[in-house]
Amino acid sequence: MEPSKIKGITQNSKEVQEGWVFVAIKGSSTDGHNFVQEALSRGASLVFVERDVGIKDERIIKVEDTRKFLGELANEFFGRPSERLKVVGITGTNGKTTSSHIVEAVLNAGGIPTGLIGTIYYRFKNKIYEYEGRTTPDPIQWHRTLKQMLEDGAEVVACEVSSHALDQRRVWGTKFFITAFTNLSQDHLDYHGSMENYFRAKLRLFVEYPQEYSLINIDDEYGRRILEELKGKAITYGRNGNLRIIDFETSIEGSKLTLEWEGRTYKFSSNLRGEFQAYNLSLGILVGFLFGLDAETIQHGVERVIVPGRFETFFKEGKLAIVDYAHTPDALEKVLITARRLTKGKLWVVFGAGGNRDKTKRPLMGKVAGKWADFVVITSDNPRWEEPEAIIEDILKGIEQKQKVFVQKDRKEAIKFALQNAKEGDVVLIAGKGHEDYQEIKGVKYPFKDQDVVKEVLNV
Repeated sequence: MEPSKIKGITQNSKEVQEGWVFVAIKGSSTDGHNFVQEALSRGASLVFVERDVGIKDERIIKVEDTRKFLGELANEFFGRPSERLKVVGITGTNGKTTSSHIVEAVLNAGGIPTGLIGTIYYRFKNKIYEYEGRTTPDPIQWHRTLKQMLEDGAEVVACEVSSHALDQRRVWGTKFFITAFTNLSQDHLDYHGSMENYFRAKLRLFVEYPQEYSLINIDDEYGRRILEELKGKAITYGRNGNLRIIDFETSIEGSKLTLEWEGRTYKFSSNLRGEFQAYNLSLGILVGFLFGLDAETIQHGVERVIVPGRFETFFKEGKLAIVDYAHTPDALEKVLITARRLTKGKLWVVFGAGGNRDKTKRPLMGKVAGKWADFVVITSDNPRWEEPEAIIEDILKGIEQKQKVFVQKDRKEAIKFALQNAKEGDVVLIAGKGHEDYQEIKGVKYPFKDQDVVKEVLNV
């Protein structure tokens, strides 16, 4: 089978056209093997399956693993783009989006044209290929996007690689230049079932794919486990890493980071705030060093970083509002601790939890909110197909001091309530949605943006 003779490839039988190749993938809700006949009737030139479908047709070919096969086929069909790019793949529970933006800013400052594939968008310079897609796309879109960025002039693509994507082989066939691990904490257990399975999915990026460098956060316990799996063949960053964090200061004005790398000490400053940013910045700076950039160039990059919905701040009349994507117990706690350090008066938090997702994290999020905030406003996030009241009840189970809790299921009203009741010196953290510009209710995505509500109430 020569890729040049294939007119198109798909895993969706309804997309099949004459001369296309259909690959049957067994998903969590549907199985492509049930649609082989439809693909054939639509004119598929070849159909690849991994089990017998009870149809006799010479166009049907059986392979061992259709997910892997689709990745390999897409890679070939789009001309092996990752071999001509330097792909930086970043995985971990928190920090993927911010770290990838830092990598992009640093490398672009060094004159290395860099694209982004991640939660917010798939972007190269000012061109958006996809907005609000999956964190990591399906194999066809993945390799196609790499090819498009390559053709548009990218030399590097910084990518977020999710655990779902690794488990489902969405990036199979990719040659990475750098893989990086940020951290691991509870998330997606509705999908993975256990922290061990979640970790094993992340580990795949480091043990199953070709790569020049593996960068590991040595201060994270799971990072240390990856380092053991790699038998020490990795570059570490952290308080005791190869790139060593010596000092980090963060305030409302921004952050200052002191690092040691290869026997020399460097100082960097950034507009990114929060203790957790020490690791995101360190990762981005380390990538810059590995690309041969000097500290001054890297500084130009880190001072320009803007990450929508990641500790995004608004200040008016002594009140500070922060919009952040934190939607796991660990991320919420980290951002609350950071917000607490910036608070002169009282700390408010407005948040909910996504519907049809890991229910076990809801009371844990309630617990950390109750621990760190003076006032807790519980509201809706993306309830999806669940009832908002049921999600709120799950969150409330984790909060002991009910007297500090306000419940307002309408998210706009909840944000307004907190901002209008906050006093000078207070900080209002609005967590969970970050960059998102919609609210998903009963299968419908309604236009909604936390930042718009903040701007309206504070008149900024």
